[in-house]
Amino acid sequence: MASSASISSSSSTLFKSRTFHLHSSSSFLPFKSKNPIKMPFLIKPLRAVRAEFDMSFFATDLGAPPPIEGFADLDNKEEPECPPGLRQYETMAILRPNISEDERLAFINKYQQLLSAGGAMHVEFLNKGVRPLAYSIKKKNKAGETNIYLDSIQILVTFFTKPDSVSIIGETLQRDDDVIRSSTFKIRKRKY
Repeated sequence: MASSASISSSSSTLFKSRTFHLHSSSSFLPFKSKNPIKMPFLIKPLRAVRAEFDMSFFATDLGAPPPIEGFADLDNKEEPECPPGLRQYETMAILRPNISEDERLAFINKYQQLLSAGGAMHVEFLNKGVRPLAYSIKKKNKAGETNIYLDSIQILVTFFTKPDSVSIIGETLQRDDDVIRSSTFKIRKRKY
C-alpha cells in the first residue's frame, strides 16, 4: 500500500490554523501517528504596520522654492508656431563630463552656426548640467583612445528645420569627439 498524506482545513476562514493528518506505513515514516499535527505557523494574517509621522512638519508652509536660473519662465513661455515647410525637432547631445566651460560654449556656437546654415529657425539650447548616466558608456575618440564615462553633460536643442538637414546634424554630432551619444526626434503636436 502506497503512503499518502491528506490535508484538511479545520474551518472555512482563511486565517485559522490548518490541521495536517499524516497517514503512513512503516516504509514512509519511522512512526505511526493517529493524532493530527497542528501547524498554525503556515498561514497567519498579515499585520498592518502604521508609521507615525509628526504632522506638524507637513502643516508648515515652506514657501515656493527659489527660482533656478534659466528655468524661470519655462511654464509661461509661448511655443512658436512652426513655419510652413519646416518641422520641429529636438536633439539631445550627451557630452563628456570633463569638458571645460569654454569648450562647451564653443560647441554651442558651432552647432548654432551649423543649424542656422541649414535653414533652422527658433534654435534654443538648454544646458541640463552634469548628470550621472544610467549605465557606463565606452567611447573611442579619433586618436584611438578608449574612455569609459559614468557622468555626462546633457544639452537639449530644440529647433525648426527642413527634414533634409537633420541627417547632416546627426552625422556631425556622431563624428564629434566631445559628444558621447546624441539622438534627434521629431516633435509631434498632440491633437487634444
